[in-house]
Amino acid sequence: MNKHTEVNEKLNAGTFKGPVTVALSFARCNIEEQDLYGVRPGVPAIDALNQAYCTLHSVKKALEDAGMSELIVTPSQAWLLHMAVESAKAAIDSVAEGLEKTR
Repeated sequence: MNKHTEVNEKLNAGTFKGPVTVALSFARCNIEEQDLYGVRPGVPAIDALNQAYCTLHSVKKALEDAGMSELIVTPSQAWLLHMAVESAKAAIDSVAEGLEKTR
C-alpha cells in the first residue's frame, strides 16, 4: 500500500457506506411536463426517509385537523399539502431505487 492510498483510506474512513438516494425528478410544471424539482443523489437513505416521515407526519396532522373541522383547507393550502406528499413520495422512491441498485 502506498502513501497516497493510506491517506485516502484515512480521509474516507468516516464516509457513509450504506444505501443512498439516487437522482429523481418530480413535480411536472408545464405543457412539456418537465420536472421542476428533484431528489439529490448520495443522501443517506435513513436521512431521506426521516425527512419523508416528518413531511408525511405534518401532512397527516393537517388533514386530521381538516377532517375534524378544526382547520379549513383553502385550495392553495390543499396544493401545498399535495406538493408535500409528492416530495415525500419522491424521497421514498429515490431510496427504493438506491436499494435496488445495491442488490
